[in-house]
Amino acid sequence: MMSRGLVSMVILLLSVRVTDGEDLPVTCVFSEDCVLPCSFQPGRDELIHWIKLEDITVHSYYNSTDQLEPQNQQYRQRTSLYNDQIPKGNASLLLRNVKVQDQGRYQCYTSTVKGNQESLVNITVKAPVRSVDIHLSDDILTCSSTGIYPQPKLTWSTHPPSESSQNSTSTKVNDQGLYDITSTKPFIRNRTNICTVTSGKTEKTATLRQRAPVHSSPSSEVSIPCNDSQSDLTSNITWRFNQNVTILTLTYTNDKYQMQVEDHWKEQVQNVSDSVSLRLHRITMNHQGNYSCELTTDRDTHLVLTFLEITPDKRISSGNIAGGVTGGVTAVAVAVAVWSIYKRRCKKNPKAETPVKGEMQPMIEKENDGDGDVAGNTEGVVAGNTEGVVAGNTEGVVEGNTEGEVAGNKEGVVAGNKEGVVAGNTEGVVVGNTEGVVAGKKEGVEAGKMEGVEAGNKEGVVAGNSEGVVAGNKEGVIAGNSEGVVAGNKEGVVAGRMEGVEAGNKEGVVAGNTEGVVAGVVKGVQGDTVG
Repeated sequence: MMSRGLVSMVILLLSVRVTDGEDLPVTCVFSEDCVLPCSFQPGRDELIHWIKLEDITVHSYYNSTDQLEPQNQQYRQRTSLYNDQIPKGNASLLLRNVKVQDQGRYQCYTSTVKGNQESLVNITVKAPVRSVDIHLSDDILTCSSTGIYPQPKLTWSTHPPSESSQNSTSTKVNDQGLYDITSTKPFIRNRTNICTVTSGKTEKTATLRQRAPVHSSPSSEVSIPCNDSQSDLTSNITWRFNQNVTILTLTYTNDKYQMQVEDHWKEQVQNVSDSVSLRLHRITMNHQGNYSCELTTDRDTHLVLTFLEITPDKRISSGNIAGGVTGGVTAVAVAVAVWSIYKRRCKKNPKAETPVKGEMQPMIEKENDGDGDVAGNTEGVVAGNTEGVVAGNTEGVVEGNTEGEVAGNKEGVVAGNKEGVVAGNTEGVVVGNTEGVVAGKKEGVEAGKMEGVEAGNKEGVVAGNSEGVVAGNKEGVIAGNSEGVVAGNKEGVVAGRMEGVEAGNKEGVVAGNTEGVVAGVVKGVQGDTVG
């Protein structure tokens, strides 16, 4: 036998009609729960049917229990009644996890032993604008918002106002029936760029502005400002690097901020000031880039960009410069003094007079030699030399020198120099230079240059040069050179060469030399240049 409740449902389905009363409007929020109100006069044997017009069964109740077999599939496990309130005349329906498809008109039918009642509810679904994102890349602004219903509208503006620029806006529907909107436009400098998204009665805004760059240097401390306004200090704040790497978040609760710093920034983040400026220390060149401060309120999002430029410290200590100049001047003064003394001594002691201390002594002739020379030599010269010079020297000079100079120099110059110059220089220049130039320049440069330079040069340079250079040169150079050079050279070379060499050489020269030179020295050069 068919139950009374089933009979009532059949009768209801056969005689459903729209009531003449006005619909009760209800707005439901997407993905949230929503209550569809319905009431009736209390009585025994309650029967309740909720139907979405166009004959879609949403929920049924009779025989004091829910009857869900005839329920449409799209409402399964999403509906319920307040069963404990039914005896009191409450037939309201709870609809969970609202979808866009739930929008429409619903009929509430109730029946008791006292009679039947009908009411209509019109559901409007909305998915409000929850957030607006704004982004700057290559001077192009992008504004976007997602998951909106009904269809939104997006507008651009600036503060202060400016001429409107062309923008491109697109809208699409996602698989949930919600709208996503995106717009791009050129960035306007020296303005606050404003993007506003509106849907129904809801509206949210995002702003972006760019502050002047902040300059710093490696390993120093720096403060990056956020916002000039104090009215937004109750908002949540997020600091990011290059707009996509989170540095820290500040959550405003109980009248104060709770700060959360990301692990990979803990070494650099010093603190956040009362004005929410970001203070960093121990920065490196890798921390150069755009820093964005995002302030978020219930209605707005404010983005402030600041570029941090990190420049290496190129300052040179003034003390070092002063010390270098002082040292150079002192060296030149000493060289000039030595030169002056030498000139006076030369005037008092010409070559024809009896040599003084430091000058050449007469040669003593030995037997069995030609011209009174020591064994194996010619012209009365000490072994391996010519022109009657002490070992390795010419013209009556102290060992290794010419013209009565300090050892290894010419014309009374400090060792290894020319014309009274500090070691390794010409013309009174600081070490390794010419013409009074600081080291490392041209025309008197320290290394790898020309004209009187210390190393790897030509014309009176110390090492690896030509024309009177110490090593690796020619014309009176010590090693690896030609014309009176020590080893591996031509014309007076140590081994395996021609013209006056000790082993396999001719002309009675000490190993590897010609013209009366001590090992690798020509005309009074001990280890330095003549020219």
